[in-house]
Amino acid sequence: MFQPPPSFDFFAEIFDKSIILSTFVPMKQALLYAFLCCLMGACRVPERPRQKPFKRSAYYWSTTFETDSANTDRLLDKTDRLYLRYFDVVLDEQGEPMPNATVRFRSRVPDSLEVVPVVFIVNDVMKQDTKGLAGKILRRTMQISETNGVEGMKELQIDCDWTMTTRKAYFDFLRELRSLAMKRGLALSTTIRLHQLSQPTPPVDRGVLMLYNTGDFTDLRQEKPILDMADVAPYLHRLADYKLGLSTAYPMFGYRLLFRRGHYVGVLHEDNRLVKLPGDSIVERRADPADVLQAMTAIDGIREDANREIIVYDISNRHSKEYKTSDYEKIYRHH
Repeated sequence: MFQPPPSFDFFAEIFDKSIILSTFVPMKQALLYAFLCCLMGACRVPERPRQKPFKRSAYYWSTTFETDSANTDRLLDKTDRLYLRYFDVVLDEQGEPMPNATVRFRSRVPDSLEVVPVVFIVNDVMKQDTKGLAGKILRRTMQISETNGVEGMKELQIDCDWTMTTRKAYFDFLRELRSLAMKRGLALSTTIRLHQLSQPTPPVDRGVLMLYNTGDFTDLRQEKPILDMADVAPYLHRLADYKLGLSTAYPMFGYRLLFRRGHYVGVLHEDNRLVKLPGDSIVERRADPADVLQAMTAIDGIREDANREIIVYDISNRHSKEYKTSDYEKIYRHH
């Protein structure tokens, strides 16, 4: 069993003009005719074939990495790059950044996979003093990888739902982290939410556009809070001119929600303690592969390069068993 070291202290020591002019009049006439044909559309340059997605990627978002699902194993066998959540950064009771919910490795990561560690940072952390945070996160990430045999790291990703008020602090943090990561030969990426497309681009090497959780899942009236093109469409006009290299992550997951007298109570997990009372409602929301394909087509029409790496969120055991292998293949083979 692969585990982080017991004494994992976040604050311990812890990227010629050469056209030959003929003297023969017939040749000049022929060239002129050919030129006019092209202008009039009588002759066309064949279109370049569309570049297919070069990577099949996926997120694994769980506190435990364990490949005990046959479906997950099949997916991992065909996956090139795995974005693996390592830990969260939250605020402790004193308002200081601290690590939370560090992933436990109960299975070894296949050697064939390129692993991109992902660290989720609560936005409130960016409202506090983040001096030294970049170095601590990088050291902790490297320690987790080394302890659990994750080799060949090329990239680190930060996930944060930053806003206009925290943008400066977040971007300063990213600049520091990117500088440190470069010294270790690592690239730095960050997630990009739809509402962040209107903001300046983060100082990173590339981004992953999150095309999920586009609605308000706390609203009982919303039937497609995970992905609804009606929610996505208003943001897409900003995508074509977004000055950052992008990949896109699409949802293949669902959740069960508890509502009491029409009001949101929480997300139901197998291990949580939410109690269902008489009169409470439990609703299930799940991403529809048909909606995902529709979204992929929309992205293709605006920014085709954003689909050259297709990322599925996520293939942890609890979600991969809810879909057929053919559902995933339709997405990965989308043209």
